[in-house]
Formats: sequence, C-alpha cells, structure tokens
Amino acid sequence: MTDQQRADSLGYARPGPSDTPNLDRLARQGVIFDAAYSSSPSCVPARSSLMTGILHHRLPLMPPSPHARTPSGLALKAGYWTVARALREHGYDTALFGKMHFQPIKADHGFDTVASCEHLPAGYSKDTTDDYKIWLESQGLTDIRFNSPAKPRLFPYRAEQHPTEWTARHAENFLRSQERTERPWFAVVSYPDPHTPYLPLEKYASQYPPENESLPDEGVNVNDSLTGLLRQSAMQDEPDGFYTPRRVEYFPRQHTQAVLAAIRASIRHIDDTTQRLLDCVNLKDTIVVFVSDHGDYGGHRGFLGKAPWLPFDDLVRVPFFWTGAGIDQGKRYGAPVQSFDLAPTLLDFAGIAPPCDSLDGISLRSALDGGIIDDQRLIVSATTEGWPMLRRGHYKHIWHSGENSSALYNLKSDPGERNNLADDPQFASLISENVAYLRALLEKPTPDIWQIEAPHPDEHSSGKTVLL
Repeated sequence: MTDQQRADSLGYARPGPSDTPNLDRLARQGVIFDAAYSSSPSCVPARSSLMTGILHHRLPLMPPSPHARTPSGLALKAGYWTVARALREHGYDTALFGKMHFQPIKADHGFDTVASCEHLPAGYSKDTTDDYKIWLESQGLTDIRFNSPAKPRLFPYRAEQHPTEWTARHAENFLRSQERTERPWFAVVSYPDPHTPYLPLEKYASQYPPENESLPDEGVNVNDSLTGLLRQSAMQDEPDGFYTPRRVEYFPRQHTQAVLAAIRASIRHIDDTTQRLLDCVNLKDTIVVFVSDHGDYGGHRGFLGKAPWLPFDDLVRVPFFWTGAGIDQGKRYGAPVQSFDLAPTLLDFAGIAPPCDSLDGISLRSALDGGIIDDQRLIVSATTEGWPMLRRGHYKHIWHSGENSSALYNLKSDPGERNNLADDPQFASLISENVAYLRALLEKPTPDIWQIEAPHPDEHSSGKTVLL
C-alpha cells in the first residue's frame, strides 16, 4: 500500500516511459482494476474502509488527539472488526509495517507484529510517536516531519534511514522468517510515500530533473463551476502552511515541477523496494495486492496534493491490482470497483464468513478467476465534510449535502470532469434519484461487530497474503 498515489502513476496506466517497471510486470501477471475507487479522498477514513470493507461514514471513527486538525485525523476505534482481526482469529500470523494512522499507534486492530512509520507532515499530532521516530532518535536524529514544509528537498540522512527503506527492511525480515513456518500469514506493507513531506533519496531524485516535468494541460483553466467554487472559498491559507490549498498559481512553475518530480522519484523508490519484497515470497502460494489509500491532484484542476478533499477522480481513483495464487493472469477490467472490496475478497479466499451481512464491499474473487464485473454497480466515495459521490455507469454525481447542490459528469465523454451537467434539465430525474440514494446511504447504521468470538484456527487455511 502507498499513501496518496494517483491511479495513472503506474506505467501500465499511461503511455510513455514507466517509473514502475517492477510493479508493471507484477500487475500484468495478474488482474488489474483500472477504475478502482477509494471510499475517501483523505487518508484515515480510506484506510479504515480498506481494513473493514465498510464505508467510513458508517464506522466508529474518533479524533486521535487534541492536535488532530483535519478530516484526516479520524481514527478507527480500537476493538472494532477488521480483516486482520478475522485472519488472526483463524490462525494467521498478521503483521503491519509502515503507515496506517491507527491511534494510538499500537492499538490492537488485529496485527500481531507492528513496526509503525507514520512519517507525518509538519503540524500533525505533535504527540504522535511511532517506531521509526523512536529508532531515528536513538541514532541522534530528528524525524523531519515536524519541520518540513511542502517544498521538496533531498532526504538529509543515510539511505538506509529513509522511511521507505526502513519499512521495506522490516517487511523483508518478516517475510524471510515466514519461510521457516507452515502457518498462514497476512502482511500489510504500507509505505508513507509519495505523500508529503517530499523527501526523495538523491539516487532517485537525480533521475527526475524538475525542469523536465510537464504540467497538466488544463493548469488553472478549468471552467467547471464546482472547481471555481473550491478555488474561491473551499479552504483558507493557514499561517503555518499546514494542508493549505496548494493552488498552482500560488507557486512559481519551478515549485510545481519540483513537487511532481519528487513524487515520481518516491514512486520509483517504492517500485525498487517492492521487487525486494517479491523476492521473499513464492507467488504460487501467495496473493499479492497493490493499492493506495487515495490519489493526488498532481497539478490537475489547479491544485497540488489532496486538498481540498473533494471526490474528483484525481483523488478517489486509485491503483489496484491482484497477483499470485488463484488469480487469473493478464486480465484487465474497466468496470468500476471499490478498493475496500479488498476485505471481503480476502475473507473469501481464506474461507472465512463475513462478520455481518451489511458490509459495503463485495468479494471480487469471481472476477479474479476470469469472471465478469457488473459495470452498473453503484460506486460511492465521500469526504468527512459532506461531499458524497455516486458513480452510476458512466455518470458521476458529486453532491454537496450541506447546500443540496450537485455536480454531474459523463466520464465517458468527459473523463477530466470539466463539464458539469447538473443544470441540464434532462438529468433532473437522475440527480433526484442519486440524491435519494445517497441520503439513505448516509443514514445507514454502524454494523455492530465489536465482539468477535475467536474460533479454532481453520486447518484448511494455508494461504499467504501480502498487501503492498
């Protein structure tokens, strides 16, 4: 898993030279979902859905600390059901390496082994401590997250001290240790990059000179009314620069190019470490899944980063592919799915019944075995601030529930979401139907799956899963 990576950042998803040769090769050996949607354009809600298969607005989320200042600062309450908890209770060794935004970081969400590396940007939860920070300080170094602005720069310490290297190294050690056991296992390897702060290693940054980066064609010239509203009033500048609306016109062209180059360098670094992890497993008895929690504007619509948190495809469409044991090869789907289908799909492969009949995600196992996908499935994403999205076929509806206003796009003819059709009378009934659906969805209760009785380990479970 990565943090804040666009769906089109992988080489297989776009023309031109690839930054991800190892991930491309792995993806083409399995099943690619080109239209996978996250439950949220911000980190913690999206990750909570990934681990549960439940839309985040139906989950028991809480502010992690008095210093949590953003919608991302909503953590899943400890003790709630997760796919890791279910697998552990059926005899799996479970491990988490890297960033997951659990609060407290060591809260039990079903992982026996945890090596946490949050590597958060400046201004976030100053009481947050993780294993990476403790390790860095033991060497007399400071985690640069607290004094690092959004301006890209080279990672100032040794290569082995980089959070991507630290995360991969702990994951490698775990995977090697599993060679000596017959127990099934489940590992989440969650890289903090390419999210801010932008701190690539020189080895990778040197491959991407900022002056060679081209900016998105539309730049700031997006005429869509919703984008105009956002640009005028969605977010205000904050004095410390924490999650400001990184509008492209605020910065010189060179800054935007530097950000895009740093993101590419970070992704290339992740690609290299991913290959090291793959060298530790046997794809004949291991399922490998690659996903990101959400996307990044990347200069599109005139924004950098992920703020403002609106469910445009830039932010909510994510890379998502499966490879390995029991997975079809060379298959690619354009029909939309949800990234939080992950949890019910893993349960299906492990032969474990879902904890209730009201999960929002569905099992994709049939599609992973060559079956078909319903291209009319209703796809949902939402912010924690009242901006749910519904995709119905080619039409995508963003609803501002606070003001009962809408934006409607035809993704087939307008994949960039520039032409808002909401005021066209021919779509009035569709908009009404969508709003009614979203209202009902937002009112669905939280599934009561707190108490999980641990069964005996399933003697038929011998699977191995690594979520990259």
